[in-house]
Amino acid sequence: MSIRVGIVGTGFGATVHAPILARHPAYDLLAIASQRPGRASAVASTFQIPHAYDDWKQMLEQAPIDLVVFATRPADHKLMTLGALSYGVHVLCEKPPALNLVEARAMEQAAKLSECVTAMNFEWRYLPERKAIKRVLNEGTLGKILHVSWSEAWQIWGRIQEFEPGWDSEAEQGGGMLGAIGSHIIDALCHWLGEVSTVKGITMNQVPTRKTADDSFSFIGIFENGTTFSVSCTVASIGCLPRIEIFGTEGTLRISGHQLLIATTCAPDFVPVSVEETMDVSDFPKDIQGYVHAQWHLYSDLAKSIAGETVDNLPSLTDAVYVQAIMDSIRS
Repeated sequence: MSIRVGIVGTGFGATVHAPILARHPAYDLLAIASQRPGRASAVASTFQIPHAYDDWKQMLEQAPIDLVVFATRPADHKLMTLGALSYGVHVLCEKPPALNLVEARAMEQAAKLSECVTAMNFEWRYLPERKAIKRVLNEGTLGKILHVSWSEAWQIWGRIQEFEPGWDSEAEQGGGMLGAIGSHIIDALCHWLGEVSTVKGITMNQVPTRKTADDSFSFIGIFENGTTFSVSCTVASIGCLPRIEIFGTEGTLRISGHQLLIATTCAPDFVPVSVEETMDVSDFPKDIQGYVHAQWHLYSDLAKSIAGETVDNLPSLTDAVYVQAIMDSIRS
């Protein structure tokens, strides 16, 4: 039996979640809500969604849904998650988790007291190359991990100065690149290597005239197992693909964009690491094709979890608390 799902949010919710959920065999996309009057009806018409609401609470009260996807600003996440759980509805919440650690912990506590499945949409865990990194680390091929270096440059310098500012440009609403991109990076690091014991960092606002939220950040830290890490992410006029290097006592793992390479003390020349093949996404709109594989597989794991299966890879609200704690430390 399909899982009946509703979406709150007609930005990312409409452009990414709706078209993928509409095709996923585990789900029946039944309802959508927006806080902008009339917007939900327009999206519902596009995707043939039966129910549209201008009030998310009304959707929870009236729509016969099993799961709700909250694709809204972080300032809404705590209230909405607690509301959905009070109705006995499973939750998939967009990142970043919340405005602060207090709110994230409140969400986690409510989830623990509920019988509902709750998950955080750290979908990049499901990228084939990142799953392969987790596999290599678990196999111990690199020996003891000494250090992780991660750098990204986003080609949005010009666009930031031109776009109409929204909640994602407002720090008080939970906007900024640390939440948008840094939360994914932090989740990946913790998913691969465990909890962090110490972290220090800075956030920067390179285009202050258009926003109050950060557009660049850097941080360093130490995992509880002693591994160190350094991360930098900046806006740029010309960007570059993410570069991740993981150094161990027996080898080095390197990722540039989507290519994963490994060299070891026994075989010091870098060679490709096998990764799973990405699904065919050619039938999806071009501007969301980069999301489809990871999001589809997260939805699949979420459906299994709702069905009562144990799923190790699905990001939980406990994972979200770890991420929020680190973001708060970086901002402090």
